[in-house]
Amino acid sequence: MSVLYLNISETARYAGVTNTTVYHWIELGVTRSKKRLFLTAVTIGGQYRIEEPGLNRFLDSLGGYEYVEDKSTEDESAEDESA
Repeated sequence: MSVLYLNISETARYAGVTNTTVYHWIELGVTRSKKRLFLTAVTIGGQYRIEEPGLNRFLDSLGGYEYVEDKSTEDESAEDESA
């Protein structure tokens, strides 16, 4: 079974947050229910990589998380049609 590794930008897009937020999750963590939670990442070639299953577990642990689908390409095409 192969594991999908996401870079910072892919992780941010997947979670619907900014790159800065992803760095914050990795380096500083997030406090929930008096516990500090960190997004687990590995460094490959000096760059952070996040396992998709680990990201899903982290987002689940945040509670109240709702997946945000990237619809930027759909929105742009809709704007082009209305012009």
